[in-house]
Amino acid sequence: MNTVKKILATLVMAAMTSSAFAVANPSYEDVRDAIDNTLAKVEEAKAALDNGANNEVVIDMVSDARQLQKDIANNVLDVKRNQASNVLKQARTALSNNEHEPAKESLADALNRYKEIKQLYAANH
Repeated sequence: MNTVKKILATLVMAAMTSSAFAVANPSYEDVRDAIDNTLAKVEEAKAALDNGANNEVVIDMVSDARQLQKDIANNVLDVKRNQASNVLKQARTALSNNEHEPAKESLADALNRYKEIKQLYAANH
């Protein structure tokens, strides 16, 4: 019985490490598109805030940007992506508290961070 358990455990481990369970790495185009889409959404949110849009509308745009940035799947960029995401979170919090100046500063910072991510990715590929 003990031998059967060992064999079964070995088969399970082999199956889990096989390519059938591997997750495909996103292509260059997928990551580039995710960066571009996120950058566009942050620019849209910043422009809306600068033009006096309703806080809830801008909050939705910031939330959309945070969702889009999750598709920036690249090990080199993960730390910078997480930092930029935290800045978007700060912008959303400031908007929720009706603090327009801190929100504008955070969106400008996030915009610069995503531009830097785009440049880093282009330089490495």
